[in-house]
Amino acid sequence: MGLEAPDDAAVYSLGDGRLLVASVDFFTPVVDDPEDFGAIAAANALSDLYAMGATPAFALSVLAVPVATLSMDVVAGILRGAAATCDEAGIVIAGGHSIDDNEPKFGLVALGFASSDRVYRKAGAIPGDAVVLGKALGTGIISTALKRDGADAPAVRAAVRSMRQLNREAVALLEGHDVHALTDVTGFGLLGHLSEICSASEVSARVFGSAPRFLPEATELAEAGFVPGGTERNRAAIEPLTGWEPGIPDALRTVLCDAQTSGGLLACVPKHEASELAAEWESAGYAASIVGVIEEPSKPMLIVEE
Repeated sequence: MGLEAPDDAAVYSLGDGRLLVASVDFFTPVVDDPEDFGAIAAANALSDLYAMGATPAFALSVLAVPVATLSMDVVAGILRGAAATCDEAGIVIAGGHSIDDNEPKFGLVALGFASSDRVYRKAGAIPGDAVVLGKALGTGIISTALKRDGADAPAVRAAVRSMRQLNREAVALLEGHDVHALTDVTGFGLLGHLSEICSASEVSARVFGSAPRFLPEATELAEAGFVPGGTERNRAAIEPLTGWEPGIPDALRTVLCDAQTSGGLLACVPKHEASELAAEWESAGYAASIVGVIEEPSKPMLIVEE
């Protein structure tokens, strides 16, 4: 696909209309339970394939653990969680590599296949498109609150459910829709990833700040100061590109920039298809919402209204 646009995975043409799609993602624990961590890391890595319209084929694990201090039961739990997610995706973890490290880290090299006539990219959004988001926001804030003993159990459970949820059904439901651009919302946050679509497509976007679904307590925790460093960097990076209409609370601005783990798909489709797509995603168990519209190119690139 080249390096011009920041697409979600590497793509290699096999010369017969099939594309080999590859990505890698790994990180430090975002939750306490080892199996949840492994499952979330696997879902997050596979999401890059789904965001390109690829069907996963198999995965390789990338594991770093402090061998002298971390129980092998914990390591086994991480691997069990990842295996369960991959089983849900219809693939196996066929191998991998592990090293001794001071801090646990885990993820996958994810490999899959796509058709050259049905591969999704960030470029292609056109003025008049609606922007549909597939999951609720706030995983970064809740994970940070968990690390600082500031998150209630129900909020953590909701965040874990969201992060463990594969985008497999969400991308399958795009069949029959005219998808002009697609990505998933992960480390750069909603506004960061939407700005990538706008830049690649040479358009602007108007965002409805209160429209996304928010995980329980996400806004309240942001207001209380439980903000990860990645979210702060996202907000600093997006400020020069964003016009905030008056009255948007600071905590809401933070959540819109929150660094997500295993977030939802972000699809640009014709406006008349948006409600149907959001309803289909909702029926499949996703916290879907229509979060904005694509407009003619302008400065600032993003306008956020309440």
